[in-house]
Amino acid sequence: MKQISTFFALMAEFGTAEIPLEDICDKFFGLQPDMAKKRAARRQLPVTAYRGGTQKSPWLVSAQDLADYIDEQRTKAKQEWDQVNAA
Repeated sequence: MKQISTFFALMAEFGTAEIPLEDICDKFFGLQPDMAKKRAARRQLPVTAYRGGTQKSPWLVSAQDLADYIDEQRTKAKQEWDQVNAA
């Protein structure tokens, strides 16, 4: 059985390819919205965050960028797990 891609799972969960940072900051980065916005402004998040229009527009994250980040984290965790649990 083929697994659904991370990108399509995010699209199904959030319903958009441009996800508001406030909707994902705690779940994926462990940050409260205010701190996530500050880090976005300083370019200190693990994914690119951008504003959709003016300086007052909400911060957004590309579903593809977030999917790539999640997949990278999973790969790293799997490699570490394999090293610790090698027979």
